[in-house]
Amino acid sequence: MDEPLYRAWTKGTIQGEGKPRYGLHWINSRRARFTVFADRVQCGDWIIPNSSIKEALVFKSWQGLIPVSVLRLTTGDRTYQFGFNPWARVEQHLPFEFRTEAIKLKYSAVSFVLRLAVLAYLMYWLWSTFGGGAN
Repeated sequence: MDEPLYRAWTKGTIQGEGKPRYGLHWINSRRARFTVFADRVQCGDWIIPNSSIKEALVFKSWQGLIPVSVLRLTTGDRTYQFGFNPWARVEQHLPFEFRTEAIKLKYSAVSFVLRLAVLAYLMYWLWSTFGGGAN
């Protein structure tokens, strides 16, 4: 059995193509340990041989005040995205070539509407509780 080069907890999805963005696909994403081996990466039962990777890209961004990174691996038939916490430094341990790109995370339409609804409800609750709803 070969030794892992690196391990980190991640959220992984095969639903997002293109640049990473906030969206519902992250709600249902796989939470698992991302493991780097000399010849492959593995996340749960997803095994991605280095030889099958057509493009590897590490996106650097901020989620509020917290720096985050998303690794996108494109193979012949799938695109995987793996989101990492700020203390995970997966790019220092990848055994294949990759590019790095700084981006601003955008919201999907559904994600934006849900956030707006939560904000509206919070404002209504604050107003009705403290502002003058019931006298």
